[in-house]
Amino acid sequence: MPKPEFPVITTQRLIMRELNKSDAEPLVAILNDEEVRRWLFSETPVTLRQERGYIKSMRKQFLKGRLVNWIICDKITGTSMGCIGLQPINRAHNSAGAGFFLSRDFWGKGYITEALEAVLGYAFETLDLNRVTAGHFAGNDASGRVQQKCGMQYEGTHRKAFRKNGEYSDELMYAIIRDDWLARRSNAEQS
Repeated sequence: MPKPEFPVITTQRLIMRELNKSDAEPLVAILNDEEVRRWLFSETPVTLRQERGYIKSMRKQFLKGRLVNWIICDKITGTSMGCIGLQPINRAHNSAGAGFFLSRDFWGKGYITEALEAVLGYAFETLDLNRVTAGHFAGNDASGRVQQKCGMQYEGTHRKAFRKNGEYSDELMYAIIRDDWLARRSNAEQS
């Protein structure tokens, strides 16, 4: 049985492809930026060895159908900008969680919104999912705006859900279901 081919997604400004060993170094630089890490689960800096191991493990999990994680690159320059993914993919419920991070150099320019829109299209059209969720730490309002721009609806707050740097943080949860995504796409096509 042939191994599944990793999906490459191209948008107006971005190309999203599978991560490889050469991506580890630029991703470590992004992940170790304190402003970026502030909004991630990791409390400690990431080493090159850890990131290489993580990239290798993502390939294995993709082959098992458990996740799809892309590196986000500038379509013209090829510059690594961050990552976006769907994980875990739950086939029993046809659902997945979306997560993303972006280099501070590219914040506020609509790149993550563009990437998330494309990933949601992949989730509903190709993976035939019924529901995609996403969340963010309280205080990361920019992430919440991205999710809302992509049609995700606020569903509630997981109070004190995560402990980071010795303090508990709330997680605000969003989701979009297939019917809402199809209606949104139909409305956009009619405009």
